[in-house]
Amino acid sequence: MKKLLIGVLALLLLLVAFAGGYFLAGGSLPGTAEESAPAEANAAPASPTAAPPDAAKAEPDKAAPAAVPVRPVATVKSATARFSIELGVFRSAGNAQDFAAVLAGRGLPVEIVETMDAAGGQWHRVRAGAFADHWQAEARRPSFERIAGIGGVVVEEPLATAQPAKAGGGE
Repeated sequence: MKKLLIGVLALLLLLVAFAGGYFLAGGSLPGTAEESAPAEANAAPASPTAAPPDAAKAEPDKAAPAAVPVRPVATVKSATARFSIELGVFRSAGNAQDFAAVLAGRGLPVEIVETMDAAGGQWHRVRAGAFADHWQAEARRPSFERIAGIGGVVVEEPLATAQPAKAGGGE
């Protein structure tokens, strides 16, 4: 009987701990949504991508955001390397466009770079910024991550450059 009582108490403690964490994180009971709605109506949305359910009804005539330019990876012609911060990789061009539009709305200079994997699958990489060297990109990465709300990685883009002719040597 003692073990059963200890087990029930342990389960109650776990329930209270999880429920307390849920309510501290902003959760509410199912019947209290109407009571908290007026207070939440005055508050700004948590993120620009999370719109309230009435937003779709309130703004049906809002124009779609401008499309972010897409370029193949080898179109940059430069003698030096190019570094940027990659914030997302998508199979779907639409998802990449949506994500890039959100980031552009937050003021980041973004572009979508199309690449192919070894199996021939196409990937759409959302990259921000264009830096002359790795150190400049690493220095800006924390601020770009803070603005984007997601971690990024500094990438060096292989650039299409002319191959120098081999000097000397015959065949």
